[in-house]
Amino acid sequence: MKNLVTGATGFVGSHIAEKLIQDGQEVIAFARESSDTTFLKQLGANIRYGSLTDTASVFEATKGIDRIFHVAAMTEEWIPKEISYRVNVLGTTNLLEAAMENKIKRFFFVSSLAVMGIRNHYGTGVKTNYPKSGDPYIDTKIEAEKLVWKFAKFGLPVTVLRPGFMYGPRDRRFMKRILSKLEIGGFKFVGDGKNMLNLNYVGNFADAVLLASKTEDSIGQAYNIANDDKNLDMQTFIFKVADLWNYQRPQSHIPVPIAKIATILMETSARLMKKKEPPLLTKTRLKFLSLNLEFDISKAKQQIGFENSVNIDQGLELTKQWIEQAHAYD
Repeated sequence: MKNLVTGATGFVGSHIAEKLIQDGQEVIAFARESSDTTFLKQLGANIRYGSLTDTASVFEATKGIDRIFHVAAMTEEWIPKEISYRVNVLGTTNLLEAAMENKIKRFFFVSSLAVMGIRNHYGTGVKTNYPKSGDPYIDTKIEAEKLVWKFAKFGLPVTVLRPGFMYGPRDRRFMKRILSKLEIGGFKFVGDGKNMLNLNYVGNFADAVLLASKTEDSIGQAYNIANDDKNLDMQTFIFKVADLWNYQRPQSHIPVPIAKIATILMETSARLMKKKEPPLLTKTRLKFLSLNLEFDISKAKQQIGFENSVNIDQGLELTKQWIEQAHAYD
């Protein structure tokens, strides 16, 4: 089986490529000429260069491919929608059209639990009406997932996997933001800190992708992928991180209504001033900090045999080891 992985030079894509290679699969990474492919080459992956927004290179890259794992996406929270749209929607369109033309046997799309809506979730299943939020990343991921289902109706064998917030080795953003706040004593809970989290240890998510690829029962299916620790709320998670890194446990709390007003003011001001960096609070950050994000992953357990083999304590320890060994946040 020849497997094309988009986004393989990134955090999540590199783990999926690594998992496939460990499973004895042939991996071809689709990457830009400017990307650092050193790690992938060390793994034994081949490289096909191009861009998702370049139709010709996408078509060439998918020739002779059996399966596509589409991981690449513009995930930054503070970029113009047209940039997100170009990569997340138009890029996905190019890949889907090439997959149809080149008769790809399986198409795996890494979506996001964010497509289920910015609201409190209490055991939410896989069905969604795709509520838009105004967030460029979320809204373009919704459009991209809708496209995937559209092509499924045309006969493309698709599988959609929706992860939550991801952490683990080779993450250079999520944990860095948390640790930078804890280090200076600047982390504040929004609300009581008892909101449940939809965290993914990246290795567990890569396991889910591999499991889905091994059964045809996953064709035409969507799966929520997240932790299943019923005790993992925001406060528990942050305290675990603080303890592991020997930082003081944060005790400050901001009422949710005040945080919501502050988010609106900060985002509005930052956009009017055309700031390139996001403000302290954004819709995405407020979602993570304040909302209850508990999703039903029973379908993934029952149909593809998914299990969270690495628990939160093990995942954080592995993350810390990588950060220290790679001097990632120095």
